[in-house]
Amino acid sequence: MHSIFVHLLDVSRDEISDYFDAHAERGLREHWYSPHRTDPDFSIRFPHAGSDFRDAENRKHVVEALEREPDMTVQFDAGLKRPAHKQLRAFLTALLTKYSGVALDDLSTHVWTVEELQDDVHIGGFAFADHESWRKLHKIHPSAPRSAEHGKQQER
Repeated sequence: MHSIFVHLLDVSRDEISDYFDAHAERGLREHWYSPHRTDPDFSIRFPHAGSDFRDAENRKHVVEALEREPDMTVQFDAGLKRPAHKQLRAFLTALLTKYSGVALDDLSTHVWTVEELQDDVHIGGFAFADHESWRKLHKIHPSAPRSAEHGKQQER
């Protein structure tokens, strides 16, 4: 699983919560799932205090792109069951068309604009949040889940 952070301007927590209520399925408290809670492509939440940015350089790039500190940060978690980068990009394009802001994935330090998401720009050879292609290029494969029975068989 990987996290994407979206930094927004001129929007309140209540306004963005209403937007997510209208465009995703609400879970417990301030947590949403898209498209459905039972089989989500990604989840949405507000990040824990102090985890809005990876580091000081990350914050600097966001502030430069926005020309000030963001008013709100939202965290999207994706890739648990399927890549979902295309669905995530479509959701963020709609979000960033309505609200000013930028997005960051964890494949680069690039600060993504709505125009780049709309145009499916590739940075460093990869589309926004395209972990599947990144893993294939670097020959990194996620471990297959193992059943409890598998562990018992090895112990015998």
